[in-house]
Amino acid sequence: MTIRRKLNIVYRHAPIRAEKQSRDPNKNRPEWFSYESCFENLITTIEADPQGKNVNITVIFDGTLAEFLDDFIVKYYAQYSDSISFQFVSGGSNGATFLIALDMMKKTCLDDKDIIYFLENDYIHQHGWVSKVYELFESSHSIDIVSLYDHRDKYEYSMYENLSSEIIFTPTHHWRTTPSTCGSFLIEKQEMLKDFDLWTSNIIDYELFPILQNTRSRKLVTPIPGLSTHSMSGYLSPTVDWEKLSRNKD
Repeated sequence: MTIRRKLNIVYRHAPIRAEKQSRDPNKNRPEWFSYESCFENLITTIEADPQGKNVNITVIFDGTLAEFLDDFIVKYYAQYSDSISFQFVSGGSNGATFLIALDMMKKTCLDDKDIIYFLENDYIHQHGWVSKVYELFESSHSIDIVSLYDHRDKYEYSMYENLSSEIIFTPTHHWRTTPSTCGSFLIEKQEMLKDFDLWTSNIIDYELFPILQNTRSRKLVTPIPGLSTHSMSGYLSPTVDWEKLSRNKD
């Protein structure tokens, strides 16, 4: 498979004090969770992937210089200065930082079919996810938005007991349509621009995705099993040993 398009990760990160707080301190985290393990896992899985050379990473750090110097991510600033870009902003919230990321990607010189991965800082990824993303986007399937998180609630919550999904497959994975996801997703630049008015509308993510599907006929798909998970107890993508992956083991 010849790859020409780039995968551009926009990683939204806020100061983590002793890795015990987030901007939503009520999140119930697995005992093995840390923000640093999420970032280290991201780097490790990209470096090990045959398509990793096609990935660009921009870290958006939402905080002060003093907070940055006290944060674990500062060591990656030095270690990966030639391969990871850092942007420093004062958003003050995940929503505000997402708007900054959107504007940044709109202004960045990318090809129309380059893939943008808007990524929050509390996700763990499976090995091989980069190649599987390229398989999907290079396939004949008509898809608009991709989340790598296989939402456990879609299988367990009574509100989804009558949910019907289209199942598709690529050479190495299965995918399903789904009505919603969180604020971490992949999209081609040209598709992002088509709905830029909605992306910048400040509508919360789980309400925005149904609007995109119902009013713009956009198709959102997620993998089976998940290629990433949102690190929240009770909501981890099923059937995968995420604790093992968080320790950067195969």
